[in-house]
Amino acid sequence: MKYSFIFTILFCVCGINLHAQNKKVTSSAKSTKPASNYSKTVNGLEYRIIKDSTGKEFPEKGGYITFWFQLRNNKDSILQDQLKSPNPVGIPTPELTHKGGIEEGLLLLMEGDSALFLLNADSLYLNTFQQKKPEYIQTGSTLKMIIKMGRMYSKHFVDSTIAAQEKLAQSQNASASEVYKKDSAAIQEYLVRNNLKGQPTTDGTYVVILKPSTSSKTFITSGEEIETTYIGKLLIEGSEFDRSPAGEYFKFPVGKGQVITGWDQGFQKLKHGDKALILIPSRSAYGSRGAGGAIPPNAPLLFEVEIK
Repeated sequence: MKYSFIFTILFCVCGINLHAQNKKVTSSAKSTKPASNYSKTVNGLEYRIIKDSTGKEFPEKGGYITFWFQLRNNKDSILQDQLKSPNPVGIPTPELTHKGGIEEGLLLLMEGDSALFLLNADSLYLNTFQQKKPEYIQTGSTLKMIIKMGRMYSKHFVDSTIAAQEKLAQSQNASASEVYKKDSAAIQEYLVRNNLKGQPTTDGTYVVILKPSTSSKTFITSGEEIETTYIGKLLIEGSEFDRSPAGEYFKFPVGKGQVITGWDQGFQKLKHGDKALILIPSRSAYGSRGAGGAIPPNAPLLFEVEIK
């Protein structure tokens, strides 16, 4: 599986496998020792270990790693600093797509390690961040990136977590589907019992015109601000849970997510001056959360509205 994850703005990792190298990289077949106090991999990545921890495992392909970082320019001015953040960056274990990149550096570290890496600015922004290099960063310059490694997770842990999340999602989807079926049945039963004809919206809400408008011929559109009175009831129980104060109108923009989905969609089936019923399945109302003590979880709702 290939991934793209945020690292600063965008940290992209994918491609060719790299086997984890010895942290100290003492083998001449895997690294060379430049004249400075930096080590160098065969791919040309220069680095210096700041803290050598007691970690025992390198990042595992298919696993997940967390780390903090700081980025400096060639004059040691800090460009980005995440070292003091309470939350580390988290990405799948990286794979290489180019030589001498920070992806290779991450694979040199274990939990608790810290290291300083020298990176080509053009390559870092083009290949890793996948964005245009800022003009204030000199072309061809060397950037310094400090990496402080956090927790690392094995492929088995990642696979197990994903499997558990998928199982939970399937269970939740099945449960939501059953609730929606019950809500839909309750709405249809109400319409039949009261000899009403409703117009459905795409989310399963139904709108019943009680008194058509005599002042407007056009439907309310998304983004339009309207004023309405309302009485809200639990559809199945019939008990009232809310109403607009006498003589006052509730004002809101339709279709902007400031009200429940059933309202956003239902009012677009109406015109100014209409009096109507809006029957809303719970998934387009307050869902499994409910709303305080007035609206229980998974409750379909009925609103009687009159638009100004």
